Amino acid sequence: MESPMTDLTMKDRRILVQVACVAAWSDADLAKEEREFVLKLAKSLELGDSDIETVAKWLRYGPPDLDPNAIPRQHKGTYLSVVRAVIAADGRIDSEESEVMSLLEELLA
Repeated sequence: MESPMTDLTMKDRRILVQVACVAAWSDADLAKEEREFVLKLAKSLELGDSDIETVAKWLRYGPPDLDPNAIPRQHKGTYLSVVRAVIAADGRIDSEESEVMSLLEELLA
């Protein structure tokens, strides 16, 4: 059986990494572990070099606004799992991160 990540189109993979960046920046304190998690995710999703460079910029300066409607509903479990992993990567979950998680769960319900 294939991994849920391999079922994602390239567009869905880019959106997933953007969502991960939003989650990482949600407390306005991007931890080293969160940065490393997102970069590792981008590479594991086999994004191209230009996409990896874009992700690196998002991690330095923050990602662009994200339209929650762009998140494919059929993959909501994968997206929510990644967000949980990103916000827990530094070993603590701040109130802002919890709020982003709750909002995303609500939007994808």
